[in-house]
Amino acid sequence: MDGNLGWQTAKEETLTTWLKIRQMVEDPDEIELLTEINAICALCDCAQAAEPEVHGRCERCLAYQQFGGCRGINAEMTERVVEADWQGLTAMVDRFIANLRTLEIPHEPAAPVHDVESD
Repeated sequence: MDGNLGWQTAKEETLTTWLKIRQMVEDPDEIELLTEINAICALCDCAQAAEPEVHGRCERCLAYQQFGGCRGINAEMTERVVEADWQGLTAMVDRFIANLRTLEIPHEPAAPVHDVESD
């Protein structure tokens, strides 16, 4: 994943991933679902790139800051897969997708423009 990935792009890529997961629940393959639910996403990568020398990428993640992140809900989703509770998993995935859709992205400043006339 590109270390310069912006938060908006990370949000869109993560949303795409979770929409795919939602479709997978319709005809579940437990191993594939467990893998996808617990995978590092574009938001994780973006948070890591924000300050790579600082530990704790989750604390820098916008989803963590706004919704408590994904660790807890991923563990609960994993339990639903193990229990074959597809209705419960569907509700959780739908809630997670709704959160992603409302995730607020801070304004990212444009790169500075070099003024050639002042040189």
